[in-house]
Amino acid sequence: MKIFSFILYFTLLTAFGCKKKNLENQENTEFTLNKPQVINSATFTVTNITDNRCPINADCITAGKAETFITVKLKGETKDFILCIGGDCNMAGIADQQTFSISNVNYTVKLIEVNPYNNLSKKL
Repeated sequence: MKIFSFILYFTLLTAFGCKKKNLENQENTEFTLNKPQVINSATFTVTNITDNRCPINADCITAGKAETFITVKLKGETKDFILCIGGDCNMAGIADQQTFSISNVNYTVKLIEVNPYNNLSKKL
């Protein structure tokens, strides 16, 4: 089963009367495919991973890429997006970081790694 880690940067903006309070949290969280995790009231789920990175000990024409498909749910709203790491992400137009707002809460999510990394000498 593939596991990946990414850093979640949270910027929560809450209004109290005329004053605004900014709260920033930074967490490094490891996720497993299709196992939701609740972070700051939002539910994050990695729904799919495609990994066509060039395996260790292989000669490849391109570096390939690993894409993670993520769903975030908060207060009845849902946001879906894709994060990508690897040499071919730029050509595909997919970033390793996504900034979005859901239920008036701003999030920035960054994909750090997807494991295990393909290796010619090992079966996954």
